[in-house]
Amino acid sequence: MAKLRNTLESQSAGTRLLWPLLLLLLSSVSLAKAEDAAINNLEFSTLAGNQVQIQLDMVGEVVTPKIFETDNPSRIALDFAGVKSNLAKKSFPINQGAVGTVYAVEASGRTRVVVNLLEKVPYEIKAEAGKFYLVLKSAATVASVSQVSPLKQAAKDSVVSKFLPEQTIKTIDFRRGPNGEGRLLLGLSNANTVVDTKQNAGKVVLNFLNTKLPDALTKNFDVSDFATPVQKIEALPKGENVRLTITPNNENYEYSSYQADNLLTVEFRPLTPAEKEAQQKEKFPYIGNKLSLNFQDIEVRSVLQILADFTELNIIAADSVAGNVTLRLNDVPWDQALELILKSKGLAKRQSGNVVMVAPVAEIMKIEQEELDSKKIFEELEPLKTENIQINYAKAGEICGVLMGVGNSSQGGQSGAAGSSAGGGGGGGGCGGGGGGGGGAGVQSGGVGQGGATSMRLLSPRGTAIVDARTNTLIVKDTAKAMEDIHKMVKLLDVPVRQVLIESRIVIADTSFAQNLGTKFGVANKGAAGGGKQYGFTASGAETSENSQILSDLGTALAASSGGSLAMTLARGADYMLNLEISALQDDGKGELVSNPRVMTSDRVLASIKQGVQIPYQTQSQATGPVTQLVDAVLELSVTPQITPSGSVIMQLDIKKDSPGTPLATGGNSTVPIDTRQLKTKVQVEDGETVVLGGIYESTVQDSYNSVPWLVDLPVVGWMFKKTVKTDNKKELLVFITPKVVKESLTIK
Repeated sequence: MAKLRNTLESQSAGTRLLWPLLLLLLSSVSLAKAEDAAINNLEFSTLAGNQVQIQLDMVGEVVTPKIFETDNPSRIALDFAGVKSNLAKKSFPINQGAVGTVYAVEASGRTRVVVNLLEKVPYEIKAEAGKFYLVLKSAATVASVSQVSPLKQAAKDSVVSKFLPEQTIKTIDFRRGPNGEGRLLLGLSNANTVVDTKQNAGKVVLNFLNTKLPDALTKNFDVSDFATPVQKIEALPKGENVRLTITPNNENYEYSSYQADNLLTVEFRPLTPAEKEAQQKEKFPYIGNKLSLNFQDIEVRSVLQILADFTELNIIAADSVAGNVTLRLNDVPWDQALELILKSKGLAKRQSGNVVMVAPVAEIMKIEQEELDSKKIFEELEPLKTENIQINYAKAGEICGVLMGVGNSSQGGQSGAAGSSAGGGGGGGGCGGGGGGGGGAGVQSGGVGQGGATSMRLLSPRGTAIVDARTNTLIVKDTAKAMEDIHKMVKLLDVPVRQVLIESRIVIADTSFAQNLGTKFGVANKGAAGGGKQYGFTASGAETSENSQILSDLGTALAASSGGSLAMTLARGADYMLNLEISALQDDGKGELVSNPRVMTSDRVLASIKQGVQIPYQTQSQATGPVTQLVDAVLELSVTPQITPSGSVIMQLDIKKDSPGTPLATGGNSTVPIDTRQLKTKVQVEDGETVVLGGIYESTVQDSYNSVPWLVDLPVVGWMFKKTVKTDNKKELLVFITPKVVKESLTIK
C-alpha cells in the first residue's frame, strides 16, 4: 500500500511537471504561427462600374484588420496586427476610380495599409485562403436618383448631335514642353467642333459631340515615358461622340485647354514645390504630427497636458477651463485634435511663439479687446514728431491728398500758400478737405481733413500734414509708427513719370500709295509679317481689333476702306524705309508731305501741337456794330498716350487739318469757308511701331470745254477745233503716328 502511494505521488509530480512544458510548447507554436503571417504582394484591378479591387496576398493565417476612416482627407486605414510586410516598396500609385495611392508600412509589430481616396466612397472587405480583398465602389453608383440616368443622357446627346455638323479627330499627338509640361495635340477636321471638358474622379475627360474617331486612333496611349504629369490617354468612340480620358500621375498639376484653328491643345503643367505646399494647405490646413487619442470621460486639462507633452509646447490653461470630454481620434494631426477639443468645450486658444494660452472664447475676446483699448490709449499718448519730406517728381499736394485719403489736394496747397504770402510769411497750404491754409495771419491750423474719407487715411487721427507749394515740400507731424508708413507710401508714389515721344507724318497722296506701302512693308521687313495687330475704326468711330496674319494684305484693305478707317500697323524700325517712300512720293509728284510734327509728353498727359492761320470774320451786332472775330484754320495734333505694363502705348488721337476754302459771296460780302478734315480715334501700338491712319479723301472733278469760234460749227471737221478736258483727281490724307517710349539713357538730338 505504501509502495502504491509512492508510485501515485511520483506520477502526480511528473504530471505537474509535464503540463507547464505542454503549455509552453502550445504558446510557442501559436507565436510562431502569428509571426509567420505576412503580406507578400499587393495587386489591384478595375471591376465593372468603375470599381477598384485591391488584393493582398498573405502567407499564414489571414488576419482581419482594424479599419479606420477619415473624411478630410478621404482615407481608409487597415491595421493588420502581428503581420509583417514583405512588399518591395511602400508606395503603390493606382489612380483608378476613386483610388489615388496606396501605402503599406510596417511598424510596432503590425502592418498598416493606407488607401488615399479622391473622394469618400463605400467599400467592402472579404477574406479567402491566403488573400484579403478590399473593393471600393465608385461614387457614381451611389449618386442620387435625381441625377440624369445614362440612357437619358445618351438620348439627350444624340438629339443634340443631330443638329451639329459631323467632325473627325484626324490626329492625336503628345509632346513634352520645355518645363516638363505635357501637351496633348488634337487635330480636328472642323474648327467649330464642340468639346465638353470636365474632371471626373481625378481624370480629365473630353467629350467631342458628333465626332468620328478613326480605328487607328481608337486605343490607349501610354505616355508615362515622357516624364510629364500625364500617365496615359484613352480614346474611345461613344455612340456618335468621342471620349478622351486623360489619366494623370498624381494631383500635383494644373491643366488648361486652348484652340487655334483646327488644333486643340490640352496642357498639363506640373506644380512647383511652393504651389504644391499652397495647394496642400488649402485642402488640409493642419500640419502637425499625427497622434491617436482614445479616452472615456477624461478631464480637459489632462488632455491638454497630453498634447503639451506630445508637442513640447507650453500650454497655459485658464482657471475657468474645466469639464470632461470623451474622444476617440486615430491618426489625426495634433493641431486638428486640439482645435476639435477646444470647439467641443467652447474654448479658444491664443498662441505667441511656443506658448499657447487656452481659455473660454469670451475671455479670449475680452483680453484682445483690452489690448486694443490699451494700444489705442498708447497711440493717443505717444509723442508726435515733425518731418519735412521733399517731393521730387510728383506734386506735394497730390501726395498729401493720398495721405489724407481725400484724393488730389494740390488746390488746397496752392490756396494756402497764397494765404500765407498775403499774411506775411505763414506756413504752406492745408492738405485735405478740412485743412486751413494759414490765412492772412500766417498761422497753420493743421489741415486734418475731417471732411474727407478717413477710412483710407495713412495719417493717424492725431497726425497732420501741410504743403509748401513753393518748395514742393510735405510737412508731416505724426507718430513714429505712422511716419514709417508715410515714408513707404511717398517712396512708392514719388517716382519719375515715363515719357513718350510722338512722331507724326501727315501726307496727302494718291490712293495707290497706301496700297503699295502696305505691300512693300509686308515683304521688306522681317518684323513686319505677323508682328503686330490690325485695328479697324468705322466711320462712326466704333473700334474693332483682330490679329493680322501678314501686312501685305493690308494694302488691299486700305484701298477698299471707307472714310475714317484705320489701315495698318508698320513694324518696329520701319521709320527709315518710310521716309524713303515719302521722299520718292514727292519726287514723282504723286503726293506731298504736309507736316511732320513731333511732341514729347508724359504718360497720361495731353499734348497738343498746331500750325496754321487765323481767318478774320465780321459779325453784326445792334449793340456794338461790326465785330471782327478770328477763326482758326490750322493743322492740329492732340494726343494722350498711356504706357501699358507690357510696354505698348495706347493713344487717344485727335487729328485735325483745316484750310481756307474758296471765298464765297454772301449778301454782298466775301466769306472764306473752312475746309475741315478731322480724325478721332484710340489705338494701341507697340513701342516704336508706326500706325497708319487713312480714309479721308479729297476729290477734284473738273470738266472744261475750249473751242475756236465759228470754226467749231463747221460740219464734219468742226470737232477738230474744240477741246474737252475731264479730270477726276482723288487724294487721300494719310497720317503716320510712331510712339517711342523715352528710356532714361535716350538723348533727343
